[in-house]
Amino acid sequence: MGDPSRQSRWAAGRLFLVAGLVLVGGSLLSPGVVEVWAETRSSGWHRSVARIWSEPVSELSQALHLGAGRRLASELLEADVKPVATLPPATRPRQIATGGALSTTTLVPGATVVTTTTVAPSTTGAPTTTPASQTTLVVGPVPEEAGSSTTAPATSVLASTVPATRPIPSTTSPAATAATSTTIPSATTTALPGLVAVRRATGAEPLRILGVGDSLMLDLQYGLERVLDPRPDVTVEGRGALGFGFVVPFWDWEEDVLPDYDHMVATIRPDVVVAMIGANEFQGYAIEGEDLEPGSQRWREVLATRADEAISHWLAGGALLYWWTTPVMADADYLTQDLNEVWNSAVVSWEPWATTLDSMEVLGDEDGGFRWHLTMPDGSLLALRKEHGVHFHEVGADMLARQLEERLVADGWLIPDG
Repeated sequence: MGDPSRQSRWAAGRLFLVAGLVLVGGSLLSPGVVEVWAETRSSGWHRSVARIWSEPVSELSQALHLGAGRRLASELLEADVKPVATLPPATRPRQIATGGALSTTTLVPGATVVTTTTVAPSTTGAPTTTPASQTTLVVGPVPEEAGSSTTAPATSVLASTVPATRPIPSTTSPAATAATSTTIPSATTTALPGLVAVRRATGAEPLRILGVGDSLMLDLQYGLERVLDPRPDVTVEGRGALGFGFVVPFWDWEEDVLPDYDHMVATIRPDVVVAMIGANEFQGYAIEGEDLEPGSQRWREVLATRADEAISHWLAGGALLYWWTTPVMADADYLTQDLNEVWNSAVVSWEPWATTLDSMEVLGDEDGGFRWHLTMPDGSLLALRKEHGVHFHEVGADMLARQLEERLVADGWLIPDG
């Protein structure tokens, strides 16, 4: 009989060898996974040590072309998947002042040209009237320069009339209702500039709403489904993603995120896109090998660039965008004020196709600050935010959905329910 201690050492050695081969082989076959693992380590020596492994593994894998087999296998598995024709990203609107009117020659998302004319605000105090205008949405290539009578080669044409006057938003939102049918206090909101609806939704042609974002939207989309989906003139498709973020490297921006947005828009064909994001942008991950310090100027720049790119893909089919501000969190480390400055700036550059909704008008206290609970008319407290002060309970999601419904009614998309 052999020495038991020697046999144990041999067994441990074989196990260690097999584990090492699996680690090396798996890393070489999936270098992208290893890179993401390294980029999501804590900044400092943890990430530096991880890169000592990930960077040479990635270089060796590329040199040996080991990814070719994996890509071929992926293509074979997806061969039966029917491709979806996607639309080119939208281009920001261009506004040209002509005389006393503001002529907005808009290169509408999805290669669409729209021309509207709005009378300039009166300088005498007399009320002005926006002339009724026939707005023709022409689907085709976007011209490099579009004049007030520009048309593009079209594959299909959809004509709709924009109302002569924009509905004025009310200053009080309807009382929201929780899933348990508990009536909560009505949330007072401030009238903000709205978007002119392209059409009025009907039961035959309902308003198609696409919800995008991170886990905040994942919570919110269920509120949208509870509040808006029962309406015959609305359909809701929620695509919130747990753990997602514009500066979270678990998804490749060019290869995964933007194509996914294109696929959503091409298949759902939303009239309206609603967004809420911001739960994961403070993590301090590295993006494409670059360390991003939360709150830094470079962090802001990357967020702004990706927010702008995301909007261009969300609006590719001609939708309009309602972007909720990131709710204030219990922990200031989430940098919600910084995030909202970036989001607001991005949205402004896409006006008049995009606008913001202030989430804290319904989730916040009297001063727009963080609050854990709602105070009911009888003085009792109803939990509003979840344990860590990031996400919101169903009642909060329903309140936000009511806020959106009110805005959609004010902007002309929907008629008041009931």
